[in-house]
Amino acid sequence: MPPRLATKRRAEPEQVVAQTAGSTASVPSDAEILEMISQAAYYRAEKRGFQPGLESEDWVQAEAEVMARLQALRGHP
Repeated sequence: MPPRLATKRRAEPEQVVAQTAGSTASVPSDAEILEMISQAAYYRAEKRGFQPGLESEDWVQAEAEVMARLQALRGHP
């Protein structure tokens, strides 16, 4: 049986937000927020089987999700 290759699994968006919020910086940088949105959009596309044509919708929904989670972690409704 061939050996299994170790693959690095990407963190779920919730984990990325939690990791960033728990770091020493109280506010994630624009680059960190962009990465969180990118990962969330990727997981949305993955869940729908990467069918083309909904990339913009994935991004907009991911952006709203990440921003809502960051606001919740900061104590804002």
